[in-house]
This record gives sequence, C-alpha cells and structure tokens, in this order.
Amino acid sequence: MTSSTAALLEAALREIAGPDAEPTSMTVDYGPVAEPVAAKAWIERSTRSLVFAQAEARTTDGAMVAAASAVFRRVSPT
Repeated sequence: MTSSTAALLEAALREIAGPDAEPTSMTVDYGPVAEPVAAKAWIERSTRSLVFAQAEARTTDGAMVAAASAVFRRVSPT
C-alpha cells in the first residue's frame, strides 16, 4: 500500500509544481491503513526558484490516508 500511496502523492505534487520544477525533497506522513482513491495537491507558496507544495490522499469516504509536502526547484529549459 505505501509505495502506491507515495507514487499517487508524488504524481499529484509533480503536476501542481509544473513541468519546469524538479523535486528537491518530499515527506510523507501516513495515517491508518487504507487504500487511497484520489490525491489532491496545492501550492503553499513559491518564489522565483522554489515551489513549496502539499498533497493529501483520501479514501472514497474522505478519510485521510496520507499527507505529503515537497519542495521543488524551478529549472530553466536548456
């Protein structure tokens, strides 16, 4: 369960951070064991070079499965 939950959260975080951002760090806090069905992510704040994002994975009834936070560094296209 944990690897699929982490992958679900990472995908949501990468999408919200944007294609020009590379992950620097990611922390996942797990709740009770349950199968997630959806993850949502949002940007807490950003600077010219960093994006600070949060995500949650929840079950169909809305119970929290895991929460994640990540920092992304914006990279310029080469």
